[in-house]
Formats: sequence, structure tokens, C-alpha cells
Amino acid sequence: MKQSKIDKNSKVPLHYQIYEDIKGEIESKVLQAGDMLPSESDLQNLYDVSRITVRRAIQDLENDGFVKKSQGKGTIVCANKQKYDLQRLTSFSEDVKKLGEISSSIIRDFKVIKADSKTAKSLGIAEGDDVYYLERSRLSGDKIVGLHKAYIKKSSDFSLDRTEFDETTSLYETLKSKGIKLKHANEILEAQIPDKEIQKSLGISDNIPIFFKERVTFNTAGLPIEFVKMYYRSDIYQYRVTLDVSDENNNTL
Repeated sequence: MKQSKIDKNSKVPLHYQIYEDIKGEIESKVLQAGDMLPSESDLQNLYDVSRITVRRAIQDLENDGFVKKSQGKGTIVCANKQKYDLQRLTSFSEDVKKLGEISSSIIRDFKVIKADSKTAKSLGIAEGDDVYYLERSRLSGDKIVGLHKAYIKKSSDFSLDRTEFDETTSLYETLKSKGIKLKHANEILEAQIPDKEIQKSLGISDNIPIFFKERVTFNTAGLPIEFVKMYYRSDIYQYRVTLDVSDENNNTL
């Protein structure tokens, strides 16, 4: 780390100044994922503060996902979490591109299957009707960050084939090219402890929670087109939403 200074005359708490200083070095990639922070005693000397102040700053950094304490090793810089806006319907490819990364997929499966009761209800079809099933590992750069299991309604308006999908194919762009215009989606998001299959697919250890999303995507006519189950690594992903705190009469709550 560079020689850092904090303002002891400032009204801003010392631990927060240290937090902001180290966070700035992580976000500017002076400190990169996998780097070790200096020891607590070295940070004390660097900032000329007490060990309690240093520990509070490091704890705040860990709480916010910037660093992780490793038993017997020290404090390790974590990879920056990728932030996604929950207010817009976007594809995985669009999301990753906005972050300056290259998205890709590993096609794990593509076939026509019979819809189970939940898939049928989500797509507004009868149980047992045929649907396209597309399963893909999703990569940001060279790292697997998610798993998608998509069920697409079969229709006389378009057809899908395994040969149309490779590591760079966007499902939404493929549907668009076939005249299917997507309008909106209903989505749920929850934290889950994944089963062994999902753990293996994402390359994570036991008892590590993930983000799980279910989405039903509709076309401009309001008809459901896709039902998808999405599993994301919580150590890489972070979701963001803007909330309005005004009531219906525009009064501040």
C-alpha cells in the first residue's frame, strides 16, 4: 500500500477514513483480488492509530465484501462484486458487457422436454406440453458466476435448435431475431443454500449461500415466453434497487 494520511482533526471517524482509503485502493485496483492487506500492526503504524480503530475499519471492509479474513493467513482482498440493477429487464450478456467484462456460456444441455406443473403454470400451457430446455453455465471473463435453466414455450411462430447456441449467444437476442419482442418480466429473488449439483456447477463449497432467481418473461402482447431458474454466486454478485420513499400524495414519509 502507498503511504496514506488521515485527518485527525476531521469530524469523520478515523476508522471510516481508513475504510474509505483502503476501499479506494481496491476499487482503483491498486490492491487487487487475492492481495494481502498489511498486518494490523503495520496498518497501525501506517495510519498512526490504535489497533481497535484498525480492526473496526477492517471489519467494515469485510462486512461490505471488500476483504475476507483467512485463518492463519491474514486479510485477503476480494474480487469486486458485480452490481446489477433490479429495475430493468436485461440479459446476462448485457449486464456483463456494461461492467466491461466479456460474457460467455458453456452449453450444458439443450432439448425438448415435457413441462412439469410449475413450468406449465408459469408459461400458461398444459402440463406435459413440449418446451425447449436450455441449460447454460454463465461466465464473466474466465470465471463461472452463474447457472441458468431456461424453459422456452414452443410456438408455431418460431423454432429453436441446438446449433443456434454457442458460447457467445444471447437467448434474448436470438428470440429478437425471430421476431419475438420481450416487454417485461416478473421475478423473485431469494438466498438459498444450494444442493450438491448446483454447488458443483458453480464451483463453491458447502454451506455457501447463493442468489436464486425465478423469472417469467413476457412479450409485448403480454404472453409468457420464458421461465428461467438462475443461480448466482453471492461472493461475486450484488443486487441494487432504488426505492421511492414518498407516499402516493407525494409527501415524504
